[in-house]
Amino acid sequence: MSLAKYKQKRSFKQTPEPEGGKAKRGELRFVIQKHDASHLHYDFRLEMDGVLKSWAVPKGPSTDPEVKRLAMMVEDHPYDYRNFEGIIPEGNYGAGTVIVWDEGTYLSDEDVPTDKRSQEKSLLKQLHAGTIKFTLKGKKLKGSYALVKMHGKGENTWLLIKHKDKYASTDDITENDKSVISKKTIEKIAATSENVWHSNKTASKKSAVKKSAAKTTTTKTAKKKVEEDVEVIGDASVNELLEKGKKQAFPHDLKPMLATRVEEAFDNKDWLYEIKWDGYRALAYLNKGKVELRSRNNLSFTQKFAAITDALREEWKGDAIVDGEIVALNDEGYPDFQNLQNFVKNGRRAKLAFYVFDILWYSGKNLTGLPLIERKTILQNLVPKSGVIIFSDHIVGEGIAFFKLALKKGLEGVMAKDMQSEYYIDHRSKSWLKIKNTQKLEAIICGFTEPRKSRKYFGAIILGKYDGNKLEYIGHSGSGFTEKTLKEVYQKLQPLVVKKPPFDSVPKTNMPVTWVKPQLVCEVTYTEWTQDAVLRHPIFLGLREDKKAATEKNEKVVSAPKKRKKRETEV
Repeated sequence: MSLAKYKQKRSFKQTPEPEGGKAKRGELRFVIQKHDASHLHYDFRLEMDGVLKSWAVPKGPSTDPEVKRLAMMVEDHPYDYRNFEGIIPEGNYGAGTVIVWDEGTYLSDEDVPTDKRSQEKSLLKQLHAGTIKFTLKGKKLKGSYALVKMHGKGENTWLLIKHKDKYASTDDITENDKSVISKKTIEKIAATSENVWHSNKTASKKSAVKKSAAKTTTTKTAKKKVEEDVEVIGDASVNELLEKGKKQAFPHDLKPMLATRVEEAFDNKDWLYEIKWDGYRALAYLNKGKVELRSRNNLSFTQKFAAITDALREEWKGDAIVDGEIVALNDEGYPDFQNLQNFVKNGRRAKLAFYVFDILWYSGKNLTGLPLIERKTILQNLVPKSGVIIFSDHIVGEGIAFFKLALKKGLEGVMAKDMQSEYYIDHRSKSWLKIKNTQKLEAIICGFTEPRKSRKYFGAIILGKYDGNKLEYIGHSGSGFTEKTLKEVYQKLQPLVVKKPPFDSVPKTNMPVTWVKPQLVCEVTYTEWTQDAVLRHPIFLGLREDKKAATEKNEKVVSAPKKRKKRETEV
């Protein structure tokens, strides 16, 4: 039993969460708390050995035996946490709203006596073996369940599974969304500020006074106001991290740090893993009330994505430079690159979001030299609660399971980042690695062939990629086009037509070719590279107007990083 990790992540002068608590006699307790933090999830907790053994279940429990829910084991929580319902203030670990979604007692499914000591002995043995079978007696969940560790998927990756019994059902139990204590939904609790659960009333009252003063003060200097905002939304550690930054005037025209391709997903406790958002990379410059959005090649996105510009201007506090990805979300809330393309090209309506994952500069301080995990801590405390500006959250260590989850959701892939890495301006680093879902790349359009039969405009585009300073042929694509995109691409290529091919070695084609200046970049999917370094079955996805042909070089693919050796001072 240990609460060391739990206490390490929290400042009890700031958070209202309980610091400890003694287990009581009687039956073992369980609780499931619905937690709306950086992302909505359910915290499944079983009393064992005087603490609450805890798992984060992203989709919540299911009563359907055919449905297996991912459950990531997290740090032990104190026994008193089972009654925690309310708001964890901004600036604290797990900031957000919590309700007690279900609670009750539970028993081991092994044939052992029902006294607490025998039950715990059985359950702890099962925990260490990697399979726990138990029966819940809750207000919502009843019957037999199992928690099963996924061996080879990381120490903390488990599955929560319902067993077949009279309580099994295909109904979605999470639609019963009210607290079993307050009878309120999580949205209702979040909207009622007096429902903050205080275990440290003095600290909470002090924070409230500071927040009130921050809202009413209008005569302080801008610098003082920024410092006050940080103090309100963060804990003392955030201010300490900001102090570690180097003094620097507001910089301009920066280019973002880029990632290297890695051959496969990997687990590493020294790395964190984020979703690879399928959109347009952008740096946001926020300076004295003015906002500018710029692409990775310093093209202006300010007017093109005015909704994001406006959200940053209205909701962000303080001067900053942040790094992120502009995406268009589909009806299910997932990024849809085609929606983004349609928005950019045709002005179609789209639900835009700006996922921010790094901060380079804040309030007179260059933060690029700080470790990534410290930059993200600062960033998380600054990102406003918004449906447009969203903090790109992460998990630590469990890259393989996270990548599989990304595959299941149809996402583009996963970013793996060394938690201790600095931010290197305009540099492709091996401290950031990208693990892609599909085989996808950006290619340069170098020509087009004559159309066949009833097809209009052209038959296929000729694709190239720079190897160093030399442009190499990598294949051709005639798939993925509609009549509309055929016309659009054809019209953009007409001013670029030239007589000579841009390649030193001219590729053979089935139809006559019209060559063009290698300036337009497109995105394609493909099945594999051939031995002749040509793409097999490339399919056109769309033009990438945010990227320049000169920077589109063949990607180097590296092996997964080795785990860092333990320092001598570590225990």
